[in-house]
Amino acid sequence: MNKNKEISSNELAIKRTKLANERTYLAYMRTGFGIASLAGIFKKGWIFIFGIVMLVLSTVQYYITNNQLNNKENLKNPIVEKLPILYLVLGLGILYLQWKTIKK
Repeated sequence: MNKNKEISSNELAIKRTKLANERTYLAYMRTGFGIASLAGIFKKGWIFIFGIVMLVLSTVQYYITNNQLNNKENLKNPIVEKLPILYLVLGLGILYLQWKTIKK
């Protein structure tokens, strides 16, 4: 058995991309759990819902990207590419609503 089997640069690129996808997923999970736990502190159900939505959507994004990498498919998926923008819009909306309720 040959232990010096060479790995192609394409295979290495896929492995690096999988690791980057996993790091991104874990960062979204950490942020989603943080948001959901803040909801408990402030007793705000709508913040909790945003945290849960972020957890679910980040899991879907990770799963889709990982499957595409496993099948060596093109990673162009318009829905997955727009999820970070959705997180930003929802996050800014939550900050605005929280700021508006504090001013009252």
